[in-house]
Amino acid sequence: MPAPWQQVALPVTLTDMLSGRNKAIELHQQARRIGGLVNETLKPFGDYMMPNGMQFGECEERAIWELDTKLWRRAFDLTGFKQLMDAEAVAEFERSLSPHPPEFTEANIRSTFVDLQLKAGHMFRRGIVNVFRRLADKYKTNAADPFKVGRKVVMSYMVDSGFQKGLRIRISYGSEHLNDIDRVIKTLDGKEFKPRSLESDMNAAFTNTDPFEDDYYRARAFKNGNLHLEFKRLDLLEKLNEQIAEFYSEGALAGRRT
Repeated sequence: MPAPWQQVALPVTLTDMLSGRNKAIELHQQARRIGGLVNETLKPFGDYMMPNGMQFGECEERAIWELDTKLWRRAFDLTGFKQLMDAEAVAEFERSLSPHPPEFTEANIRSTFVDLQLKAGHMFRRGIVNVFRRLADKYKTNAADPFKVGRKVVMSYMVDSGFQKGLRIRISYGSEHLNDIDRVIKTLDGKEFKPRSLESDMNAAFTNTDPFEDDYYRARAFKNGNLHLEFKRLDLLEKLNEQIAEFYSEGALAGRRT
């Protein structure tokens, strides 16, 4: 079975998106010109005869920026790269779209996704290390030190009081960390990752102070903020630790080349 990053493809849909984008911009420009003609036609009878004076809320340049931003986000979802990215990588991607995104053109699409395809394996492994380093039996702050994740882990600052009763996963840090863990596990299993689904399912159990269990995890929340998490699929845990080991071996090889 190929690795998750080897299954990432550039779908024909991206070509369709590019064609749709260019056609939409052309129609948008036509609409602006038609609005101007409407105002000119009615000008002898008064200003702003049509609602809002046939004016668009934003300038053409900003409208295209917003369109391109949404297209880049959609493209990452369609190609499957989003599932390989941890929260840090996603935040980095979002920053690349601000204050305005790269133009959604064929050249930019190809250069972006071909480059990502080449880096996908390393990007996925780097994300695993970022997400799981704190879960290691012997956690070390030094990023150069390899580590291994055990079957049972205790995670701090993950749990908060429920909105009405019981407990829940802590908003922001807790939910993002849990989301990243589930993303990696589902990707290693070759399954589609559904953002926030694990958090939602755990909250349903923790609200009633019940333990949580599904096909992948057993978990229990505590008032001191700790989440006790057990990985049920030992085959996936083995794959996880193999990816961590490979990440550090890549670093050692790179170090020997310099």
